[in-house]
Amino acid sequence: MKQYQGLFILNTAGNAEGADAVIADVSQAIVEFGGKVGEAQKHDHKTFARVVDKKVTSGFYATIPFECGKDDLKPLQNKLNERADVHRVLVTNA
Repeated sequence: MKQYQGLFILNTAGNAEGADAVIADVSQAIVEFGGKVGEAQKHDHKTFARVVDKKVTSGFYATIPFECGKDDLKPLQNKLNERADVHRVLVTNA
């Protein structure tokens, strides 16, 4: 298993309590793909400098360190990108 750092922009419509639930759901999705999740960190709610979709102009940022098999990473990213409450996903090697 390789170690990764996931940066997630959450579309919770400014609801801080909703961000905690989405972080828990994302962590659960990682575990379902055979990964191990580290301690998630929720960052501030930020307005985007460049708005791509007028429906989503801001979001909560969260980082989640996790371990995952190399072959499971792409399907995991695809599943997370399909979620309406996850606006963006960026995964880097830790």
